[in-house]
Amino acid sequence: MDNLSALCDKYIVTGSGPTRKRILNVLDNIHAESFDREPVLQSVRMAKRAAVPFNDEKYLRERNTRSNKYIMEKKKSWRQSEDDAGLGQNDSQERAEEADSRKKWEVQRTSEIGGNVASNVEGRSALSRREAGRKPDLFMPNTMNPDPATINTIAEEKKQLQEEMEGGNPPPDDQRKKVDEAAIESAANRVSELIAKAGAGSQFVGEALGIGGLDDVLAQVKRRVWIPLAAPPRLLQDLGIHPVRGLLLYGRPGCGKTLLARTLGTILSPMRPITVVSGPEILDKYVGSSEKNLREIFDNPPDIFDNYRVGEADGGAGIAAAALHVVIMDEFDAVARARGGKGGKGDQGDAGVARDSVVNQLLAKMDGVQPLPVPTLVIGLTNKRSLVEPALLRPGRFEVQVEVPPPQTVEQRVSILKVHTRKMQDAGRLLVRDPPKGTAAEKYYHEHTASYILSFDELMEDIAKKCDGYSGAALAGVSRAAASHALERAVGEISSGVNGSSSGGNNIMDCIVTPEDFVEAIADVKTTMTAEDYSDLEKAEDDEEEDDGGVKEDDANED
Repeated sequence: MDNLSALCDKYIVTGSGPTRKRILNVLDNIHAESFDREPVLQSVRMAKRAAVPFNDEKYLRERNTRSNKYIMEKKKSWRQSEDDAGLGQNDSQERAEEADSRKKWEVQRTSEIGGNVASNVEGRSALSRREAGRKPDLFMPNTMNPDPATINTIAEEKKQLQEEMEGGNPPPDDQRKKVDEAAIESAANRVSELIAKAGAGSQFVGEALGIGGLDDVLAQVKRRVWIPLAAPPRLLQDLGIHPVRGLLLYGRPGCGKTLLARTLGTILSPMRPITVVSGPEILDKYVGSSEKNLREIFDNPPDIFDNYRVGEADGGAGIAAAALHVVIMDEFDAVARARGGKGGKGDQGDAGVARDSVVNQLLAKMDGVQPLPVPTLVIGLTNKRSLVEPALLRPGRFEVQVEVPPPQTVEQRVSILKVHTRKMQDAGRLLVRDPPKGTAAEKYYHEHTASYILSFDELMEDIAKKCDGYSGAALAGVSRAAASHALERAVGEISSGVNGSSSGGNNIMDCIVTPEDFVEAIADVKTTMTAEDYSDLEKAEDDEEEDDGGVKEDDANED
């Protein structure tokens, strides 16, 4: 019976098939070894309360047949053993007399102790104590159908025992609620202070962040996203606002969206790692797997850093519940494509229908009925905002939408160029009029003094004027291409010196990037900024020559 009770409890929790089979096996053993019908009924009731599926009528009928057969065999063996021992035929009468003598002994023992049968049970047998209700039995009526008052008493005793183990009386429910609210508010205030410190000072200055030409974008993001997160939560409640849940950065390729998103993630989430995921990574070929991947991102944020748990009274649970979770979704239009196909007519096929389900899941997570486990900010990156589902662009979801444009002015291009050439200048690898002292550039400048050498600011401005229409990525490519020309020259001089040339005294560590290297680099990058192949350009020139020839021939015929 104990095994059956434990298995029934396990089946209530798991409902597994192997547990059900074990329950049926235990029932077989109980029914095979029981002498009467009552244990069979009790075991069946226990299994039915645990919702174990089986045909109880057929089960009882089969088990009763087996039990009766077993009992008959047992009785036959008992009679045979009694006959062998020389006992009389009145065994039932002898057993009845033995039971009466047992009861008389119990009454006599109780009177000797000084009590009555109902109140004093020290001298009674285990069976009598269970029948008297002094010892609980799993199959007694008062245990099968307990009194509500008894349940309340047990609950109170358990509560008192728990309070004694905790070492004191807990505060009342209303006081406990106030304590919890105060702890939550304290953790939220601390989180806002940490975000305010992370974005203070020059953190939103483009060149300090390594992002050039995007000061206007950074100012807008600072006002709409960072300031509400850095403000005290109580002030936001008084104003009736809450931090935004979504930020959409869109614009042409190579304008710095990914770099800006990563930098913002480190500022806005100083307490837990940011989650960076690409749109195609979420999509899966199996039905429902894409939605599951999306739910995992929102429902299982990364844990906070360990230094925010050390020394906390609650082990950092309050900060973990209030810390912002930043999710960066690159190629956002892959999972947020407008639903319904072209013109909303549903003519997009099975793949489009599956993608619509992913969009629906994203809509529910961004602003659904069920709140997220922790505060979450989603930063979406896309080249075309027109491809994104309009329901995602409404206020409350991706409320802040900022275009990251290519650099329009010379000052913006200068800012980007300084970001990518600052290390080159500080290390003394750039030939300018104001190099750092004790560097290879200063040595080269004194050996090749010329009036045409520009200062660092003048050189950056001159390059920026020649790079009109270049994106941020193209300007970074200009810096890398110029460095590659300088490396090519330095390695060529060393290799020629090895072959016996007079320039063998050169050192590769004297590699210097000159303004001429930037001029060649601009030409190199310009060839990569067109989508046309050389064959297409050659064909266009031939077509233009044919058109010119045709015009001349017509003019000659007219003459």
